[in-house]
Amino acid sequence: MKTTTFLVLIALLFQTNLFAQKTAEDYLGAWYTLGINHRFTEKFSITPYAELHNYELTSNYNVTFASLNFNYHFKPKQTLSIAYAFLDIDSVFGDDNLFNTKENRIYEQYNYKHKLGAFSAQHRFRLEQRFLQFAHSNTMQNRLRYRFSLKYTLNKWISLNIKDEPFIHFQDQVFHENRFFIGIGYQPFKNVQLNVDYFKQHINKKNLNRIQIGISMQTDFRKTNTAKPKG
Repeated sequence: MKTTTFLVLIALLFQTNLFAQKTAEDYLGAWYTLGINHRFTEKFSITPYAELHNYELTSNYNVTFASLNFNYHFKPKQTLSIAYAFLDIDSVFGDDNLFNTKENRIYEQYNYKHKLGAFSAQHRFRLEQRFLQFAHSNTMQNRLRYRFSLKYTLNKWISLNIKDEPFIHFQDQVFHENRFFIGIGYQPFKNVQLNVDYFKQHINKKNLNRIQIGISMQTDFRKTNTAKPKG
């Protein structure tokens, strides 16, 4: 009887330990994104953008990200941007009552697009100044991000995409994050695109598997009718 009781206790402890060891790396998380580019003139546009991150597909909140970019299109394929972003970050996997980290971010960005054989290529350089508010302290951090992406258009509706983005941190742990994306884009309307990506996120020595579902839209307020009136 004592032996049976002992074995039952060991089994319960082992099972509890298995559940306790579950981390964010054991789940497929999701990012949901929405971006709208408003083009006002040949040179200027703004881009409001938002993201919701979950540790799991539809639950277990992780991050809210909201930003506003001011873009200067100084050449047809090149853009300079300055932006402000606010983030609310829950860095604890699972339920908790801890203070979420708040971040106010300013960043400067350069985009360059060009053709690379049958692909459309894009380079994005971003320098970030991050003002982080923790439960008992505040700090300011800087980092540099470079994203290289390739897009292959199958037809007027569907495209294939691949992206990689390493992060360079100017404080401790210099190469602290990398994101690798592969996915598909679907364009049901001229100015609307739906993207579904799988991506691998290496961050703070963790390897996370994520699905990103995003909608991007474009509006154009430039004058399209420059013909002189008849008469």
